[in-house]
Amino acid sequence: MKAIDFLGASLFAVCLWAASWTGASAQTDAPAKPKIGIAMAEFDDNFPTLLREAMSKEARKQGWKPVFADGHSDQQRQNEEVASLIANDHVDAIVILPVDATATATMTKTIRDAKVPLVYVNRKPSEPIGEGMAYVGSQDILAGRMQADYVAQQLGGKGEVALMVGQLSTEAAVLRTRGFKEVLAHYPGMHLAIEQVGDWSREKGMAMTADWLKQDKKLDAIVANNDEMAIGAIIALHKAGRAPGSMFIMGIDATPDALAQMDRGAMKATVYQDAKGQGVAAVDLAIAMKKGEPNVPRAVDVPFKLITPQNYKDLMAY
Repeated sequence: MKAIDFLGASLFAVCLWAASWTGASAQTDAPAKPKIGIAMAEFDDNFPTLLREAMSKEARKQGWKPVFADGHSDQQRQNEEVASLIANDHVDAIVILPVDATATATMTKTIRDAKVPLVYVNRKPSEPIGEGMAYVGSQDILAGRMQADYVAQQLGGKGEVALMVGQLSTEAAVLRTRGFKEVLAHYPGMHLAIEQVGDWSREKGMAMTADWLKQDKKLDAIVANNDEMAIGAIIALHKAGRAPGSMFIMGIDATPDALAQMDRGAMKATVYQDAKGQGVAAVDLAIAMKKGEPNVPRAVDVPFKLITPQNYKDLMAY
């Protein structure tokens, strides 16, 4: 009797082992998800964070696995990370927000040599968009024009303006500044009193504004190439004892932080740069290129939108 029990138990154990092996084999045989590399200039800024989250969500929605790389604002590091995404992670497509849009040639060559579809997003590279490449972004010159038109209208066509400029190595900073100046030139009573580079940084925006206040600069408005620098200006004004809204402050991006400042009356306006729209379009384009779909565009434009006290609440949920 004991021998029979032992034999039954042994057979039961063998069956369990076989069942578990079959399950493991089925898991092993399941097709791996295709991978999309997402190489970011940096992780710790508001707009890139919104962009990264949108791309991650869209990739997963499409059944792809996102693999991330943080360039830490260092182009050489990003070059190495992109090479690793190709050689070690074996990504099937890649989307890049470049650290320096004027220095993308190394990354482009690495990716094109590997015959991996490449989409640049938000910061257009200075090199031509060639075969196997695409770009998704917005027309930055229009954002600058929107800013100048709105600030001039709100100040009645008269006033002294300080302009905070982003990183000069990015096309966005150059074009937003150019667009702003083009329109401002049509208002003889408006003067660009100060133009200073703040590298997209809230901290630098705060430091520049604090310095202008110490110098007793007579300004009617501070306009920034992005919301982060504009928020820095607001913080500096607050620290100097100036009431929120005592000066016209305007940025670009319409990040959640900027919308919160608008809700307090501290920021007067911004220009919506659609992070979700750019992120979704970039991922969809990269996947379409990998699938070899016909008539895939080389460039996708995501429009800007002026955000004022009359419509900012429409965006607060995003």
